[in-house]
Amino acid sequence: MTPKLGLPKYGVNRFETDTRVKVSQLLAVAIALMLFACSNEPPAVEQSHPNVLLVIADDLGYSDLGIYGGEIETPNIDAVAQDGLVLTNFHANASCTPSRAMLLTGIDNHAVGFGANPGVARRFPEIRGRPGYRGEFAEDIRTLAQRFNDAGYATYLSGKWHLGHEPSSWPPARGYERSYYFEHGGASHFADRMGNLERESPVQYWEDEQPGAELQSDFFSTTFFTDKLISYIDDGAKSGKPFFAHLAYTAPHWPLQAPDDWRDKYKNRYDQGWEAIRSERLARMAEIGLIEDSAAYSQLPEALGEWSALTKEQQRYEARRMELYAAMISHLDHEFGRLIQFLKDVDEYDNTIIVFLSDNGPDGNDILRLRNNADWIPKTFDLSYENMGRPGSYVWLGRGWAHVSATPLNLYKTFLAEGGVRVPAILKLPGVGERGTHRQFVSILDIAPTLLDAAGVRVESTDAMQGVSHRAALSGLESTSRPTRAVAMEIYGGRAVFEGHWKLNWAWPPYGDGEWKLFDIESDPGETQDLSEQHPDVVGRLARAWDEYVETNGVYQADLDFGYGRYPDQTINTEAVE
Repeated sequence: MTPKLGLPKYGVNRFETDTRVKVSQLLAVAIALMLFACSNEPPAVEQSHPNVLLVIADDLGYSDLGIYGGEIETPNIDAVAQDGLVLTNFHANASCTPSRAMLLTGIDNHAVGFGANPGVARRFPEIRGRPGYRGEFAEDIRTLAQRFNDAGYATYLSGKWHLGHEPSSWPPARGYERSYYFEHGGASHFADRMGNLERESPVQYWEDEQPGAELQSDFFSTTFFTDKLISYIDDGAKSGKPFFAHLAYTAPHWPLQAPDDWRDKYKNRYDQGWEAIRSERLARMAEIGLIEDSAAYSQLPEALGEWSALTKEQQRYEARRMELYAAMISHLDHEFGRLIQFLKDVDEYDNTIIVFLSDNGPDGNDILRLRNNADWIPKTFDLSYENMGRPGSYVWLGRGWAHVSATPLNLYKTFLAEGGVRVPAILKLPGVGERGTHRQFVSILDIAPTLLDAAGVRVESTDAMQGVSHRAALSGLESTSRPTRAVAMEIYGGRAVFEGHWKLNWAWPPYGDGEWKLFDIESDPGETQDLSEQHPDVVGRLARAWDEYVETNGVYQADLDFGYGRYPDQTINTEAVE
């Protein structure tokens, strides 16, 4: 599937000693070579250039995978991890659109126009019209797909896009030669095309620049997206180009649904409740060396209450939520395994860089508090226990299980606490002997420059990417850690700055008091002890880095938390409903 080496077939070798060749022939060859060099065609890539496979899970928590200590069976993802590296200190942003914008550009989400998810501007007028929140790519922003395409790669996308509503921001305009996608944040995983919100229903799927064909009755998103990407890679094999393939699953994003033969895979597995399953995960994580026994871990929120205080019927419904969530993850692993087996069958696995990651932490927010969901969902869907996870159902995770999913971290999606931003990430580099765990801080900003570097694709020295390549460190070519740097993020009014093991965090009540707090997230991943008074010099240094970040990237510093789906005990100084 990789191109052949060599100059264009101009017969140059014949001119080496043949004195009978006419001057006119020499001139013709020279002109042809000059035209080739000056043409607008993408440069030929060398045979050694590897393929690149980027796989994104949607709202997958830090400890959900087996390789991270979870009880959920994920043998295929775990196997790829064992062929590469498990990143234990990888940080995305706390919401899907900002994370994906950073991932595909290597540039801060505000700087490329995605300061928040698109729905925020509808309920928060203060950010309307600001360049950092326009919700569309600017013309001069280049994605990973565009860079790989310019370097002679075939480029494919299958799955969720969620990066702009205008065609100028859609995959065909952003470097993807073939693409199957939808533009919203989520949807039913079955063929009914119901959206997460009433105004998004029915969801429109697109293939390249045209509406996709009608979904078949046996459609399930994870299977279909995998099939589509395999078909693109297979069809493109005859081109001889390496590929950049981007698989953006919508699992395990709500609504929690699973195919018939997967739905009961974890039946009764979660009947013990939040506390018991979380304790099991902590024990496994300590056993495999993922966390230290002496580390400080977050506690379940008091407002959640204890599992034993729920009625039997409430426990039954709650356990079913997690059964479905776990089933979706195992099914995703199965489909991921089919893709990996396909690469092995066509002898491309060993020559493929593979990245698997989650876009943010698990979603524990109250989905009924989104827009008119409290009215629309009960009127539109069958919410009975018997129908949970089936077509026509609407189920979400809830914060009890989200805290389990994020074990041992604090909070979940939409919060810049560790549970919202530290996520699972796995990287396999071809021909690299390094295996095991990588504990250094890596930002989602770093994925783009690392992939380009690992693939041997040159990037101009004046490039605007803010991330850095970790290829040398991840390949074992660096014997020492790279110098620490400050990396800042903002989402929904929350603020954070990372530097090595330090994290400076700003949150509004009830999770903060509108002041900077300092945590050592190496010894205290649960962010339980504020060290700002003990280390004012660190606070000052990182606060200055924050000010520079705001100025550089056009960040609007909101004076409230405007995250979505907040529970009643979380609505102090907040916008509760999107």
